[in-house]
Amino acid sequence: MRRPVGIETEYGLNCEGFPAIPNRTQSGGSGGPPGVDFGYECARLVGACTESVVLRGWDYRGEDPYRDLRGMRVDHLDRDPHDLDGPDERSRALSRDELLANTVLLNGARLYNDHNHPEYCTEATPDLFELVAQDRAGEAIVLACETARNAVLTSEIGPATRVRLLKNNTDYHGRSYGMHENYLCARATPLDALVRGLTPHLVSRQLLVGAGKLGYEKPGAPIAPGFQLSQRADFFEERVGINTTAKRPIFNTRDEPHARSTAYRRLHCIAGDANRSEWATAMKVGATALVLDLIETHGWAPAIELADPVTAIRLFSRDPRGAVGVPTTNQNHVTLHDLQASIYRACQGAFAGRDVETDWVLDQWATALESAATRTADGQPSPFLRTRADWAIKWSIFAQVAGGTDTATWGDAKLRRLDMAYHLVDPKTSVFDALLRQGRVTAILDANRISRARTAPPSATRGAIRGSILSRFGPHVRKMEWDSVTFTIDGREWRLDLEDLTGPVVDRVLDLVERAPDLAGLVAAMKGSSRDA
Repeated sequence: MRRPVGIETEYGLNCEGFPAIPNRTQSGGSGGPPGVDFGYECARLVGACTESVVLRGWDYRGEDPYRDLRGMRVDHLDRDPHDLDGPDERSRALSRDELLANTVLLNGARLYNDHNHPEYCTEATPDLFELVAQDRAGEAIVLACETARNAVLTSEIGPATRVRLLKNNTDYHGRSYGMHENYLCARATPLDALVRGLTPHLVSRQLLVGAGKLGYEKPGAPIAPGFQLSQRADFFEERVGINTTAKRPIFNTRDEPHARSTAYRRLHCIAGDANRSEWATAMKVGATALVLDLIETHGWAPAIELADPVTAIRLFSRDPRGAVGVPTTNQNHVTLHDLQASIYRACQGAFAGRDVETDWVLDQWATALESAATRTADGQPSPFLRTRADWAIKWSIFAQVAGGTDTATWGDAKLRRLDMAYHLVDPKTSVFDALLRQGRVTAILDANRISRARTAPPSATRGAIRGSILSRFGPHVRKMEWDSVTFTIDGREWRLDLEDLTGPVVDRVLDLVERAPDLAGLVAAMKGSSRDA
């Protein structure tokens, strides 16, 4: 990739066997609810992180989620009115730091409690396959947290009480939680060009990288039977906007660059699913990065524009066979496959032969589109997608269990449990991991690379700087954020700014950190380097 990209994943938290709280009723008066304080459980789960070198805490001084790419600062962010409402006595007794449980890891990642969901954020890297490895390492890290928390719950309450983490996007009760991609973009690129160019791709890429979902969901309404490509498509309400947990937009305009703001934007992309398949994660990011390259370097604008992207993303998701056409701005109609194919052809014409990674993405993209256009005799996706795309893998399983591919009948509790089990991060209970062990899912990384990513940050990134600093000078680090590290030395604070994500400056700072004999030597070297510059 020609730009650093990071992934944030909010994990679903399923709590089982918690005793009811005596004398406590729900707001609707329907009796005692399960005794689960999700904020407390999430904080304690994240706090149980077992990684060897971590920093507890986060520096929020550089964050402002109210700043909008459209040149304004909003007064408030909308919250989901259907968000979980349950016991909170234990979480309210925690301090803010205890509740957020911010944890900075040796591999440059951040793990914390985000709206009662454990969120794992990778460091940004321009290496596509390293990004996939870092994302997969996050699954292993949160699994270790789950295991540690369950040991405590077994001791305190009993073995029937436990938490389970899912890498998915819906709780099947009208609520959604996100997977967000973060792409470094040039601020000089007009925002309108990004919105116009990226929207058709975000709406149509689910054909390849949707996580698959059983049923159609709407807050406050029963789940309708059926099958769709994307877990997130049900929850988008606007084309463009700054919100993330309500009135969700396809194109998000939060303006927190976490980098030099005069030169860069961070495109905070919320219109995507959390994938278990490594191939799907790679294609999700790799193809989107190519579309951004096309916009920034070629001034590309799509030949096809959707009249109503919000309606289109839902209709496309609910049409896994790709037969439905949606209106375009020129009064024509376009199918999901034809829209995604037009975007692929533009990227292929501009970037074929550029480098090995780009050619891998283009080759896989072409094969996947060809595969999506064909079906087996019983109506299932062809074998290429059935071993790579999460939605197609699920389709195959559901068809086998349900005894046919009539998706209108796919709505019973057994299939829904199977859907949820696909996303469990515990390999002993996860349907996805069982398929992986059976060779029914294509892996693109070896286990050693994923294992290394638990402690090794992406090379030549500022995550590598933070990791080296934690390893060498951890006791002196007072706080961290994505673009700074603050030390205490001789009773005084000293802040190291990291406004570049990759490149010569990052390489030079990393070299200084690794060669410094001690913290005082690092400070002296940094001051000397600044004068030399």
